[in-house]
Amino acid sequence: MKKRFDIWFLVSAGVLFGLFLLNIFLGKLALMFDMKPILTLGDVGEFLILLAAVICFMIVVLHMESQQTHVKTKSANNAEEDI
Repeated sequence: MKKRFDIWFLVSAGVLFGLFLLNIFLGKLALMFDMKPILTLGDVGEFLILLAAVICFMIVVLHMESQQTHVKTKSANNAEEDI
């Protein structure tokens, strides 16, 4: 079940980031060919989509990191030895 949790948030992050990139590319093409943009999200819309993509990605990263309990850094091992 935990794998399904990771996959849904990772797919969501990818879709949201793809939508962000699509908006940028369509806006650039509209400027190059002097046309009206097909998709206009505005500054706030772009920010919210990118923020949602980053939040979904960070949820996946933090969840995967919490699953790896046996991996410790040198500083963590040194801190345990000092105690």
